[in-house]
Amino acid sequence: MKKKSFNIVNFEGFVSQFMQNEPQSFNYKLAPFQIYPLSVALSFIKPPTSLFRTDHNFLLLFAKGGGEQQVDNDIQQLNANDVLFIREGHLNAIKSIDEDTNGYYIYVDNLLISQIFTDKALLNRFTFNPKHSVEQGEMEWLCQCCDLIMKHKNNFNNSIEVEASLLKAIITKLAKTWPSGLSKSDRQSEITMLFKELLYDNFMHTRNVKFYADSLAVSENYLNRCVNNVTNKAPKQHINEVIIYHSRVLLQDFSKNITQVALELNFQDASYFGRLFKQLTAQTPLQYRNSLSQDLS
Repeated sequence: MKKKSFNIVNFEGFVSQFMQNEPQSFNYKLAPFQIYPLSVALSFIKPPTSLFRTDHNFLLLFAKGGGEQQVDNDIQQLNANDVLFIREGHLNAIKSIDEDTNGYYIYVDNLLISQIFTDKALLNRFTFNPKHSVEQGEMEWLCQCCDLIMKHKNNFNNSIEVEASLLKAIITKLAKTWPSGLSKSDRQSEITMLFKELLYDNFMHTRNVKFYADSLAVSENYLNRCVNNVTNKAPKQHINEVIIYHSRVLLQDFSKNITQVALELNFQDASYFGRLFKQLTAQTPLQYRNSLSQDLS
């Protein structure tokens, strides 16, 4: 995905903003692919974190424990044997981490995504259905693959091809365990996923449904029908939601007033931004900002 013009947190930025003590073993400045045990999470991360967007992708495998993670506007309840995939550019926040949490965190730079997901439809499926639950035996198999990756990373240099192959095996295994309803790649689902991917790339510049329909070489009516049937929301609602969800990241910067935030989001009328914000969040931008101040207090 293309990088957006505001508040994207890279892995180094996440460590500096949200981790209390930087683990000496982190080599995040050097490696495009990294893996860490989730058992260390509470030793370094103090939830809840504020909303942030990343410029990388990551996969969380919960062998034990769990917690709560916000992905865009959804709060994901995570338990043992759950898997969560976060795609570059999407909003997320760590709400809580259970004390007994164990498993793996896998960081994947965008340069490697095409090696891991050779099937674009599969990548879209993971992107827009981020949480997936597996059987305990399947989780044990996934964690064994992670163990192999860690051992290989610790004992061999220039091993990215082997590690990428093992991660691809993890993704392939997960794809085989998807519910049949999500595994179907019908035309309407494909159009919907492509629309949502285009939306994350272009929402700052255009909010016209016709632009997305033309980009996908379909009519507006067909795009509306596909998106409505798959998500029970119209494309215009998705567009408005993405804008407002991402406005909350900007509102965390108290050096900007609300009018400046509206202008940065390409709203010509700050009052319209305020009405749309309240319609989708049940708060005005000022009320949301005041709640942030209370949380900081």
